[in-house]
Amino acid sequence: MQQTYFKHFLNTIISCLSVLACNQDNTTDMPAGMDQYVDIARPLPEDAAPPENQIFRYLAYEPAHMDVSIDIYHSGHSEYLYERLCMLDYNNQLIPGAAERWEVSEDGKTWTFYMWPEARWSDGNPVTAHDFEYAFKRLLDPEEASVYAFFYYDIKGARSFNQGTTNDPETVGVKAIDDRTLEIETEQPCAILPYILSYPTSAPVPRWQVEKYGKTWTVAGHGISNSAFHLESWIVGESMTFGLNPYYNGPNPARLRKVVRVFDQTETGAISTRVGLFPYENDETDVVRVQSMEIERIQKDPVLSKQLWSWDRLATVYLYFRTHRPPFDDVRVRRAFAHAIDQEAIANVVLRGMMLPAYTMLPLHYPGYVGEKYKDIQAYNPDEARRLLADAGYPGGRGFPTLELWLKRQPSTSPEGQAAQAIQQMLDETLDVKINIRNADRTTYEVNMKDWEIPLSTIMFTYDFPDPHNLLSLVWHAQPKGYGRHDWKNSRFDDLVDQAVREMNTPERMKLYDEAERILAEDAGGVFLWHVLDYELRKPWVKGFPQDKWGNYPSYNNNTSFSDIYIGKEILDKERE
Repeated sequence: MQQTYFKHFLNTIISCLSVLACNQDNTTDMPAGMDQYVDIARPLPEDAAPPENQIFRYLAYEPAHMDVSIDIYHSGHSEYLYERLCMLDYNNQLIPGAAERWEVSEDGKTWTFYMWPEARWSDGNPVTAHDFEYAFKRLLDPEEASVYAFFYYDIKGARSFNQGTTNDPETVGVKAIDDRTLEIETEQPCAILPYILSYPTSAPVPRWQVEKYGKTWTVAGHGISNSAFHLESWIVGESMTFGLNPYYNGPNPARLRKVVRVFDQTETGAISTRVGLFPYENDETDVVRVQSMEIERIQKDPVLSKQLWSWDRLATVYLYFRTHRPPFDDVRVRRAFAHAIDQEAIANVVLRGMMLPAYTMLPLHYPGYVGEKYKDIQAYNPDEARRLLADAGYPGGRGFPTLELWLKRQPSTSPEGQAAQAIQQMLDETLDVKINIRNADRTTYEVNMKDWEIPLSTIMFTYDFPDPHNLLSLVWHAQPKGYGRHDWKNSRFDDLVDQAVREMNTPERMKLYDEAERILAEDAGGVFLWHVLDYELRKPWVKGFPQDKWGNYPSYNNNTSFSDIYIGKEILDKERE
């Protein structure tokens, strides 16, 4: 079976424009009313403001760097800088990125990607298959310690190279056949490879920049990109500005002329503090994500209530255990905790109806979602919870140790913070089990999670790509210590998800994942709490969000949404700096 994806697109190639240094504006002296980007930008609709007003501003933390393939946790929220081989549209459908098309061999183990012709980095150098070969072998190099290296273990030789069994990068099954052809071999048939390659950590890396600047290759003045945008300026403590890449001629051009990332978070000890809605209400940003504690005021506000939007994040918040040590090495204890927690009360009361109760890992509108098929396995059942805990040797909670429920830098007013307090109370009232809440800083939390030293914790996992492999295998498949999120292990579960990723027939794959999810719930690898809905305020002049197949209008994301967003004429009625 051979699959080929192809999309025709050709933009005018622009030359003779230079890359910017730090804190400089990418403009040239042009007569008023003329648009220097008219040949590289997507045409504006009739209700759009003039090109000089096509500036979109959003809030995000200040990143440590922009080396997304190595450390996405400290470089996220600007992944649109790098166009991967494949991209996802607003319906989570694969579309061309740096590769104009791709195909898979009959045995499902060899994928060939054909690069977009005449593609250019923002410094004018060609984007080639060699840039992707270098990027994948670099992120798998154990010396680089990429946090998402495990993501690529389906690639031939990737696990062995990353885990140090071999130190030869040539054993990794990624090879540039020539400048325009990249070949990737997998260990087994792998139906999901294009989805993996659409993830932001699959970004190409310019070897010449890394060799010249080392770890500072992504800062302003050094950083280059292969997407419609490139980094223009970085004002520490304030903002970053991204302008149109003057050399971009790929399939996903933008309507906007500039994107401004306004920094909105500072870390103070264990807790990350948001600035709330004030920048939005002061017209300093065009969109802002809304937290549960803010929703009631917004709904009562005659202006803000009309600017509120919601959609599925495709994420699940769950409780996990340290299962290789007592007391959670006993499945009866894990099941007792599951039945002692009231998911509906958390979602509908504690979180004000902003989230959906969860009983399994896969969320609503996600491939393989089974609805409430397995609800009874982890549904709130106090009597069953008490019986299970007693059977495990802790009747009425007697003899059960006092443990810590860890949070990752979550204030008490956040959804996770509020839910943790509710869980603490539910476990006390139902099982007479005492739990203390510990709020850890990001680094401390991640190190201890990786070392399997956290006894109990709630955490969210947001999908990376739309296939059950992502939320099931990548999160829950057993891995050696240091290479997986959690220590839970179930051989039958592992066998099922291993079979599924090799199954090229989609309906058959979904049956395997269905059984795997049932086992995950029954063995209480985790307790599933809620599926996440995102809420966002948008200024009336921010337009172009396409409607997805479920009737929602999801926000801009790290894929291709910036191809659609534009600023409407309503902005002309507002004064902007």
